[in-house]
Amino acid sequence: MTPFQSSNAGLADSALGEPAPAEVGRVLHLFRNAPLSPEARLLALQRSQPIPRFIAAAAWWPEGTNARFQLACQPGIARAAVAGLLLDGLADAARKAGVATLQYANLLTDGDEWFGLLRARGFACRHSERSFEVAYRDAWQRVMQLYQKHRSRIPAGWRTEAIRALPPEAALALIAPHRLMPPAEIRHYWRADAQAGFELDLSCVLFDGERPFGALLTRRVGDGCYVDVQVVLEANPRLRSLGDLLLLYHGIQRLDPGGPVRWLWFRSGQTEHRQTANFALRMGGRELARAHLLARPL
Repeated sequence: MTPFQSSNAGLADSALGEPAPAEVGRVLHLFRNAPLSPEARLLALQRSQPIPRFIAAAAWWPEGTNARFQLACQPGIARAAVAGLLLDGLADAARKAGVATLQYANLLTDGDEWFGLLRARGFACRHSERSFEVAYRDAWQRVMQLYQKHRSRIPAGWRTEAIRALPPEAALALIAPHRLMPPAEIRHYWRADAQAGFELDLSCVLFDGERPFGALLTRRVGDGCYVDVQVVLEANPRLRSLGDLLLLYHGIQRLDPGGPVRWLWFRSGQTEHRQTANFALRMGGRELARAHLLARPL
């Protein structure tokens, strides 16, 4: 570990550096609730007294000229005390790797403590999103009713296929214009062994014959289901609405309203891809705090 001198007396006995192979598991435990790229590199802050222990860490991975990263602390450790050290070490490691920009891996709300700490160190909003919460039982009833009402209007050549049997490339071109998820993240979550990955049978791609023109990608988190991507590439508003309906019907018919899922969460861009926001509101969704993607050039 690299020695670190700090004016904060509580960190004077601390060192920052890359963990040894035998220490990696202990550092990864700090990120147990945060999905990381399999290629993630680690920087850890270790306190030596009263016994050696890792109190905070940064995980990062290059994506082209960007480096995406996560920060984590042990309970009871003040984030403000360690943020500057972690970010300085991260910036130094990223520069040596030829990276031009640091980008936080998750979207952060205004009230998140990391949001304020990153903004204070020069990070700016690159992209903002809206999110909506819908009670699953209400969504299930609404979608089932709409499907029965409009099923005869759905073009005969349309069908959905679960992503389990499909490659990520089936949806990448549909998703890219909406900036909802970067391709590397989609590929990672698409894997069957990905932590907190896409639900492979509930998520689907919408086809017109052999042409993919819609995608629904969802993840289960606790008692909810995140709709990370809901896209239909169709200029006609009526057909686009039918496409949205067919995508949701694919998942909802496979998920019992009496089961453990209690909520659906939808996301859309602040200015782009308002289609999902409008759809969530029509289903009785409640808008939650807006979230932001923070980045800083090196």
